[in-house]
Amino acid sequence: MSALNHESLVGLNFKVLSIQRTEAGLWWNFKNVISPFSRLWLVLGGRAVVSHHGRKFVLEPGCLHLLPPFTAHDCSCSRKLDHYHLHFVSRLPTGVDLFSLLDCEFQLCPPAETQNYFHRLEVLHPNQKLPCYDPAQEAYRSFPVVAEQGSHNLSVSDWFETNGLLSLILAQFLRTAQLHEGIHARVTRQFLKVQEFIHGHIREPVLLGDLARAANLHPTYFSDRFQKLVGLRPLEYLMRYRLERAQFLLLTSRAPIKQVAYEVGIADPAYFTRVFTRFWRVSPTQYRADHSG
Repeated sequence: MSALNHESLVGLNFKVLSIQRTEAGLWWNFKNVISPFSRLWLVLGGRAVVSHHGRKFVLEPGCLHLLPPFTAHDCSCSRKLDHYHLHFVSRLPTGVDLFSLLDCEFQLCPPAETQNYFHRLEVLHPNQKLPCYDPAQEAYRSFPVVAEQGSHNLSVSDWFETNGLLSLILAQFLRTAQLHEGIHARVTRQFLKVQEFIHGHIREPVLLGDLARAANLHPTYFSDRFQKLVGLRPLEYLMRYRLERAQFLLLTSRAPIKQVAYEVGIADPAYFTRVFTRFWRVSPTQYRADHSG
């Protein structure tokens, strides 16, 4: 994973949103689910199927499966599935999730001690349980925000242990991971300070000159260089960042479209709806409806 350097990983923030052992049944059958967090399934018994990235994966005893954030997937269980499920975020200081930047194996056979790591995480986070299992339910949709707020209550020792356990689990995927050639990865690699500035000022009006100052470059030179290295003009990337944040808010809240637009720094709700629809090929209202379960 040589394309990610140590500087870009400083401040990587892990948060456990939910961790528990569950036996799923025929009810574990959901289509076109998208969530703003990563999932890990450690299978202890039974069998199920999950489909994403154009592939079908069989979840069987002994496998560990990773589902990155904002990954549309279908899942089904024909009889039962005894498994640990871990929902987490792994955000960089830029606000981008680490697993949104990487190409890695989605399923592997972990060492035997991995089950102990999951058990210990469950002990450390006894109250981090899913409120329900149906992604269409309001309690499920809002739980990531509530869970992130609750994660601040960890003691220093529990916080360190949580980070260590998650690091041990995720290192198994990172050993062969590569920084993919997506837009965010190119910006992380070439214009990290610009990405950090956008993350910190997403609710505010931002001009080209603001981004150029963050990069410590003249605006014209900065714009040309950004487009050459990233493939978008800086303000186009800024809008993409705003619209991806809007996705998160649409998936995790019932906030009115006007409020979502305000939260991502777009003052005119009608304009927000137009650019969101043009970019994602679906309106904000329909996007929320399509991915509610």
